[in-house]
Amino acid sequence: MKKSIDYMLSVSLLKQLKSQNLITDEEFAEIDLLNKKSFKSP
Repeated sequence: MKKSIDYMLSVSLLKQLKSQNLITDEEFAEIDLLNKKSFKSP
């Protein structure tokens, strides 16, 4: 459960960065993929 909440928080932060043009769509996708791998349950 905690990993799911942490992942949702990471997506929210990524969306904020993207909306402020601090990261590109490609960076968003790449970071999100890495987050999915690190936050998934074993």
